[in-house]
Amino acid sequence: MSMKILLFFLLIILCINIACAYSEDDLEWACGNSKELHLGETISNGNYTVEAYNFPKSNQNEIRFVGIKLYENGILVADQILVEDDNYIYDDEIRMTALEFSIPVQDWTTDLPKEQWAKIKMEQRGMPRFDVQFETDKDDYPAYSSYIEVYLTIQNTGDAKAHNMDIYVDTDGLEMISGKAYYHYNELEKGELVDGKKDTTMFDPITLQFSAPSVVADTAFNIAVNIEYYDLKGMKYSYSESYPVKVLGMFRITKSINDNIYINEIATVTISLRNNGAYPINTIKISDTLPPDFELNNDSPLEWELNLKPGECRSFTYLLKPLQPNEEGYVIPAAIVQWTEDGKISSARSNSPRITVYGPKIELSKTVNPDIINVDGIVTVTIEVKNTGNVLASIDVTDYLPENAVLTDGVSGTEMVLRRGESQTFGYSMKMNTTGYVELPPAVVHFADTQGYDGTVVSEKRSIKVNPVVTPHATQTIDTLDQATTTAAATNSAAKTNEKAGAGLVCMLVGFFAAVFVIMRDRRT
Repeated sequence: MSMKILLFFLLIILCINIACAYSEDDLEWACGNSKELHLGETISNGNYTVEAYNFPKSNQNEIRFVGIKLYENGILVADQILVEDDNYIYDDEIRMTALEFSIPVQDWTTDLPKEQWAKIKMEQRGMPRFDVQFETDKDDYPAYSSYIEVYLTIQNTGDAKAHNMDIYVDTDGLEMISGKAYYHYNELEKGELVDGKKDTTMFDPITLQFSAPSVVADTAFNIAVNIEYYDLKGMKYSYSESYPVKVLGMFRITKSINDNIYINEIATVTISLRNNGAYPINTIKISDTLPPDFELNNDSPLEWELNLKPGECRSFTYLLKPLQPNEEGYVIPAAIVQWTEDGKISSARSNSPRITVYGPKIELSKTVNPDIINVDGIVTVTIEVKNTGNVLASIDVTDYLPENAVLTDGVSGTEMVLRRGESQTFGYSMKMNTTGYVELPPAVVHFADTQGYDGTVVSEKRSIKVNPVVTPHATQTIDTLDQATTTAAATNSAAKTNEKAGAGLVCMLVGFFAAVFVIMRDRRT
């Protein structure tokens, strides 16, 4: 316990010595910025801002100067006068230099006042910074490799010297067989590299060698470099960087397929397995997945089971038939492998290869407008053909009219050549001589390309409704006033008719009785 306390106090004393053992000449400055400041203007660098607030009042004054105010995070911390090439350092953190002045001679009787300015430069104290580069002799290491070699290039890329620097290497469990996990440097100048071999005149990176472990599955080991260092004032800093080193598992599974095929060709998928370990792997179960837009061309179960001796290789193949072209390529799903060892389930995945499929892909659509008409109405049919594949094709499109339909305009079929991505539209008009719901036959397109690949595509079916022609009935609309007038007229007419009828009846009776009277008189005589 006393030893730890002693080391703690020694570290404190060391930091105090570092902080007190420097002068202003030891300060290093980062690359700053400069600006011409007129009265009231400012320039900033980091948390600091300088304002020019004063210039000579008379051109008779031979001394050129500028009065500046320094703000840190918006708070005034200093007020200083600078002459040309003079500088002011505040708290050993920021340096301000008057680089140049423009104080023109003023003629107050004839000229307007000319603006004065001073060019001020601001520089923050330089700080050490580090960059760590990793380099390996291989991208990955098989489980049976003799060793893994890693090269470290460490450089002080900052603007000041680093003091009391410690470098720690974390191996993430890898066994180091050459090199060291700890390095110490009293000082490292800015721009200086950490030399792995100080006994040579040439620069040598730090070289580390690790033994390659035997792992069941692919494993990444993160080699980390941790740097602790102090600046001129004794402030402690740290920096870390890591790099993954990939060690391949003792069990390897790969999957391959043709790079590209034509739409009417068959692709071959091969799954290969290898045991790179020193002992057998038993009861290995393999399962694969059918990719979209493909179908099996043979009776493969897409599942297998096997044992692998040390160093043994096995492979399985099956055939796929593409259903659609795709120039961008299909990603074939990875095959999955599982096995049990010492009661623990292990698994691995293959890579996911890609395949490009070439060929035409024809799409056909049929639309009608309107879809409700009268029996004497006109229907317009539109046919659109697209080639969404990646190879041109010859196209023969035919559409069929339903029964009791008459073509009135356009054509119901055509021939064309469609390149990749092209489309064409044509149409016709027809009249229906029937009523009710009518289902239109689908359009049909036959296509063929220069490679002997052909096919047929059928559009969707459409239907329309045909209404019968309605004969309009006569209707009488009478306004209220007109209706009253008409009613009155009808009443008067009826009255007159009745009156005439009564008068006629009276006359008829008078005549009847007169005739009877004459007859009776003649008989008496």
